[in-house]
Amino acid sequence: MRILVLAERFHPEEFLVNDLARQWVADGHKVSVLTQEPSYPFDRIYDGYRNAFYKTTLELPGIRIHRVRTVLGYNRSVFRKVLNYVSFAFFTSMWAILAGWRFDRVFVYHTGPLTMATAAIPLKYLWRRKIAIWTQDLWPDAVYAYGFKKSRFREFALNLFVRTVYSSCRAVTVSCPAYVASLSARIRREVEFVPQWDADSRELPPKKPDGRIVFTFTGNVGMPQNMTEIARAFGDAALENAELRIVGGGVKLEELRETVEKEHIAGVKIYGRRPHSEMEKFLEESDVLVLPLSRKFALTLPGKFQAYLKAGRPLFGIIAGAAADWIREKDLGAVADPDDRASAAEGFRRLAAAPEKFARWRENALAFSRQRFDRGKTIARIAEILENGRL
Repeated sequence: MRILVLAERFHPEEFLVNDLARQWVADGHKVSVLTQEPSYPFDRIYDGYRNAFYKTTLELPGIRIHRVRTVLGYNRSVFRKVLNYVSFAFFTSMWAILAGWRFDRVFVYHTGPLTMATAAIPLKYLWRRKIAIWTQDLWPDAVYAYGFKKSRFREFALNLFVRTVYSSCRAVTVSCPAYVASLSARIRREVEFVPQWDADSRELPPKKPDGRIVFTFTGNVGMPQNMTEIARAFGDAALENAELRIVGGGVKLEELRETVEKEHIAGVKIYGRRPHSEMEKFLEESDVLVLPLSRKFALTLPGKFQAYLKAGRPLFGIIAGAAADWIREKDLGAVADPDDRASAAEGFRRLAAAPEKFARWRENALAFSRQRFDRGKTIARIAEILENGRL
């Protein structure tokens, strides 16, 4: 197949779509990617790249990458953030009008704002391309979760935009099971749950007991993760034989550092953003992996859930929704109320006092990972959907 991948983020930014595109090339498909200049999560263009209005590169073997300009400043200004979204939608739509005829299949890897999928509209109605979308973030729910107030006009406009984008796609898939019912009711279409997988990590051996319980969080330190309150909850737990490691960067990292230092929260170690090559070491040294997410995002299944399972470590879900349900149903660890600091503190205490259960939780996590989040099966299903042009 001649596949065009539309993705707001792509190599060298670390997203699952990179692995998917490489696999399609290995399977003999012709793959092109329409994306923007790489800048996430630093809000600056990566070294070795130039923020041109448009260019085509061959950075990865067999993949032609078409890049449009990135509007920077999105971490510092809501206006710049919105401008970045609108700019990407405009430039990719113009590109689709001019060059969309070259492809017979289009795959939209939807992360962040649904505006990134605007180019699907001319691809469908001008060039009659067969489009499949894999949604990782539910709109318009995410808009309201980030603090935008509902109004009659905003609700009408967002719902109209959502229906227009999804009506351009012959197949609609989502990465979170809770999205299925919500999105299907809104767009009156069949929606299929297609799980993510973890492309880079491997199953890790059990951690050797050393008398200290290591809790680890890896990933984005932003508003949805609420890591400042998680750190405070860990401090409230007052554990002498435990530490909380926070590995990652994001817009709330400095606020987190200042809080830990100012309030003298013991046992919290902040490593900041570390190279991807070091992640396995952090996971291997962990007893429990912390999975936090605000209740506002209860429908979302964090991408790190799969990586945590594959690592074979107990999970502490300070979260609601599908992830919390699975942790309980599959006996993968413990769950706390994401909006209740006392509940999180009690969860830290319970887990630190239960090292004899770690081996059972590890085996349950690995078994669930193999059963539900198999890379080969998922990639084959996505390819089948693309080839057929519909679910």
